[in-house]
Amino acid sequence: MDVEILVKKSKPRLPVWARIVLVIISFIVFGAIFSFIGMVVIKVPLSQMSDIKNLNPHQLLIIQLFNVLSLMLVIFFFRRVIDRESFISLGFSLKNRFKDILLGFLVALSIMGGGSLILYGLHYIDFSNVGMGFYSLFISFLMFIAVALNEETLTRGYILNNLMMSMNNYWALVVSATIFALFHSLNSNLSLLAMVNLFLAGGLLGATYIFTKNLWFPISLHLFWNFFQGPILGYSVSGQKTESILKVNLTGNSSINGGEFGFEGSIVCTIMLIVAIGLILFYFRKKILKKQLSTVNCC
Repeated sequence: MDVEILVKKSKPRLPVWARIVLVIISFIVFGAIFSFIGMVVIKVPLSQMSDIKNLNPHQLLIIQLFNVLSLMLVIFFFRRVIDRESFISLGFSLKNRFKDILLGFLVALSIMGGGSLILYGLHYIDFSNVGMGFYSLFISFLMFIAVALNEETLTRGYILNNLMMSMNNYWALVVSATIFALFHSLNSNLSLLAMVNLFLAGGLLGATYIFTKNLWFPISLHLFWNFFQGPILGYSVSGQKTESILKVNLTGNSSINGGEFGFEGSIVCTIMLIVAIGLILFYFRKKILKKQLSTVNCC
């Protein structure tokens, strides 16, 4: 005789808003503690700890890796103890997800490369060759892997995931994109247009997640977006200068070419982000509708 056992799923210990507030506070506090530990490990003098801009890329990578470790420990604790869910259910399953990683690469290349070609054709930018050693390029790539893992695990994996439990998925996307933009509100050379673009970038990074609950597309897109923008093309990355293969030279209106904030401060970026978000949402809505019609027809 078959025996059916019904297991009632445990509810989270705290409401969604409390979990999000607490995880952000924990991220800031433990991030600062682990960054300090990282600076001690690489023997940064106490007098320089308040200004890490003078550290070399290798030292910055070590500190960023300590930040990743601190965030993963925080998120693991919240996911297991507070949410009562598995860590991997945030969206880390790799099964059949290579296409998402490839798509993230292609979207980043299309927006960053296509936008730069438009700006170059309109004479708002040009490029000069600076040159960057392979080792430095590799360190930069590792750095942006760490940045993408950090920001996507927190913003899309944890915050957006939890928001989707308590509100409409599209509103959850809007709220998480707003939080993502606010995380960058203290960056150098920030403008109102750049803030709008950061919000739209948050929308693009989360656009697939509300349908798939998988992080590999946003992680890939975030990684290659930053990598193409900074180390390859020579823009500032959200206001931060990096070593690069090329140097982008800006001419004319900063609202068009992005100015010192980087491509993310450009009206061209705004247009391309809106188009990309629209295409992704259209694709998934069409896919869902097709599935629903298929279900109706077969029944």
